[in-house]
Amino acid sequence: MPAGQQHNENVSAIFNSVFHVELATSPEVVNEVFEVRYQVYCVDRHFEDPDCFLDKREHDEYDERSVHALIRHKKTGDSVATVRLVMAGDNPEQADFPMEGCIKHMSRAAQQAIANAPRNEIAEISRMAVSREFRRRLNEEQTVSGISETAYYCDSENGKRAMPYISLGLFAAILQMSVKHGITHWMAVMEPAQLRLLKRCGVEFDHVGPILEYHGRRRPAFTSATKLLDGIKRRRPDVWSLITDSGRYLPEQPNNDHTINEVQAA
Repeated sequence: MPAGQQHNENVSAIFNSVFHVELATSPEVVNEVFEVRYQVYCVDRHFEDPDCFLDKREHDEYDERSVHALIRHKKTGDSVATVRLVMAGDNPEQADFPMEGCIKHMSRAAQQAIANAPRNEIAEISRMAVSREFRRRLNEEQTVSGISETAYYCDSENGKRAMPYISLGLFAAILQMSVKHGITHWMAVMEPAQLRLLKRCGVEFDHVGPILEYHGRRRPAFTSATKLLDGIKRRRPDVWSLITDSGRYLPEQPNNDHTINEVQAA
């Protein structure tokens, strides 16, 4: 879609009429996040061993230095999707990120951009997952994210609504958590289909690496939050409005931003 071309749909109105973003600021909501993750990663996809989580709550060593959010379905109150941001810890033993090993497969420019970004301003987008019930409605049970390029979710409240807006809602949650914790750069390992869908919505990372085997086919990615949002605003101001809540949430300017402007095609 050409830059500046308007979509016919009001993305924010569609999303906000059905879902809302909720940061997990209480133990009860964090438990909901872990329960969705258990269903997706242990029961549905067997990425993790369910016998290791007898409390039916999937969690790992990175959760102690992570912040969490979920998307909630307004009508039922159900938890629809979850995401976390893994941040660098307060000591050298907690400086790594889950996808650290994937970085060596990225371009030299990407590796340099990651190295130049202040470590305490980087967070890894992790554990993006849509609950089994919503994936069942989508007939998208074969993907962790529950999102494909042609998937749609119809809600009786308001007729046809595009299911991919949930992934944009997760980015709204990511941005809110980043603003709260001073995060200026994002890294992630994402499904190629999800990266393609996000790109169609104007969400393009500065650096995208090659396809790797990492719990399935994944591509590592890295970006400055500011550059990503500036690009969205140029390409899809409607999506920018949803993710930033009409400009209410904007990331801090990086202290030392050496990322390049060229976007490698997803």
